[in-house]
Amino acid sequence: MSKLESQDLPRRRFFGQLAAASALGIPLPAMSAPSDSASEASALVHLEQDGLSLTPAEVSAELARLCAAQPPAMDIYGLGGIVEETEAWFARLLGKERALFMPTGTLANQLALRALAGNRRRAAVQDVSHVYNDTGDASQTLSGLTLLPLAPDRATFTWAEVERAVARTASGRVAASIGAISIESPVRRRYGELFDRAEMTRVCTEARRRGIGLHLDGARMFIASAYTGIAPADYAAPFDTVYVSLWKCFNSVNGAILAGPAAALDGMAHTRRMFGGALFNAWPFAMLARRYAEGFVGRFASAITVFDQFQKAATGGPLRVERVTNGTNVFRMIVNDAKAESLPERMRAQGVVMPAPVRGNDGAVFVLNVNETWNRTNGPKLADQLRRALAG
Repeated sequence: MSKLESQDLPRRRFFGQLAAASALGIPLPAMSAPSDSASEASALVHLEQDGLSLTPAEVSAELARLCAAQPPAMDIYGLGGIVEETEAWFARLLGKERALFMPTGTLANQLALRALAGNRRRAAVQDVSHVYNDTGDASQTLSGLTLLPLAPDRATFTWAEVERAVARTASGRVAASIGAISIESPVRRRYGELFDRAEMTRVCTEARRRGIGLHLDGARMFIASAYTGIAPADYAAPFDTVYVSLWKCFNSVNGAILAGPAAALDGMAHTRRMFGGALFNAWPFAMLARRYAEGFVGRFASAITVFDQFQKAATGGPLRVERVTNGTNVFRMIVNDAKAESLPERMRAQGVVMPAPVRGNDGAVFVLNVNETWNRTNGPKLADQLRRALAG
């Protein structure tokens, strides 16, 4: 695992952007979490995953409640109905002309790069990116793209690295061109580390000057907004296209949104179907995503405050908390205590769910996530629960 360091990231609240969103008819973030059912599961605090970790029963109950409150217009193969309404809502929120539902982020990323690259069949990506590591070479095999990995084991590549790739590509025995650049931020394989903002701006500016298409893999971009105070539309603005996950943060079970210019997305529903990505009905995913996306940034910012309190309260004794440099919601908790291995079982008895640890040089290491369920507790209480679990 990469070295993690403690830090206090500055967070600005973007009230100006929220006012602008209100003017567009986008609901303002609520600071309280969506109402939970009375089940035992909904009272749990989850120290893993990015969303609420809803159970099948909770998902079913929420869909039933939403349908009773306002019966949705169904889509047909992802066209029309509440899916189209949700696409339009996300397009406004992300500041793009058009948005299209995709069944997976894997497909969203590939179709974006395919459209942006056009006849220039090479695309620069991060070496640690999802599109390069976790898609079974889908872009290469299915879309005939050549991916050029940059910045080995780093979240951020520089424009100088892109420029070298551009020059090397153009000077080959057979001339070729880079048609697209993809940036993932936050980066999952770097434990939620953000792509450096200044370098992102530089890369986008120089790529724009050279007519290279720009794609943002923003699967967890709304989490980044909660940490930095940069509104989602501002994150997406330098890029032609942007993908956001609908299930990672918005509890929709499946689905993704790809947003961008109408010229690129207007005919993409046909490409989506060609790749087998046209679900007969996508309305449940759209309905859940819209439900939990409204107010997400504000609720997550509240959860971050709980974590800040927890980090202070947990300092000392057998517990140590480490943040990722330039990171977001993933952190390490090192426990130097003989009872560390049984901590998940002991915490579950107190209503807190956490993963099993891995053994490190200085104790048991728990890789944990901040998410909205942290709003169900407070920092000192959580730290006290951990200490009592170790003492018991």
